[in-house]
Amino acid sequence: MRSKETGFGFILVLAPGDELIRSLIAFARSHDIDGATITGVGTVREADIGTWSSQRNEHVRHTFNEELDVCAISGNLALLDGEPMPHVHAVFARADFSTVGGHVFEAVCSTNVEIAIHVTREPLERTTASERDLLVAQEEEA
Repeated sequence: MRSKETGFGFILVLAPGDELIRSLIAFARSHDIDGATITGVGTVREADIGTWSSQRNEHVRHTFNEELDVCAISGNLALLDGEPMPHVHAVFARADFSTVGGHVFEAVCSTNVEIAIHVTREPLERTTASERDLLVAQEEEA
């Protein structure tokens, strides 16, 4: 994993074998990031993703063990009980040009994954309610 500081935060580049979520947590810890939005592109060789089922009140998950082009990664980094908690969604293209996507639980870098980390001025906090993570936004006082 390599990184470069920018005017908005950082560019993070994952190397083959780096896992996206663990890398984001480690990077946030090492750079004291307590709030950010993220976007990214790249390639992965494995992705564990899910979509939310209101009926089951849980994510329905599937692991893809194949080369996938990362068309778009979006999400945020917030704190949950004082620890970095990435909330990441992505769209992946398969070799046949079909796409899959959803909440990312794990994604292992194939060639590279490039993430723009836009650090927020104020911390973002996440709370767990009804088994779902909710981002808590504090309103600015006028």
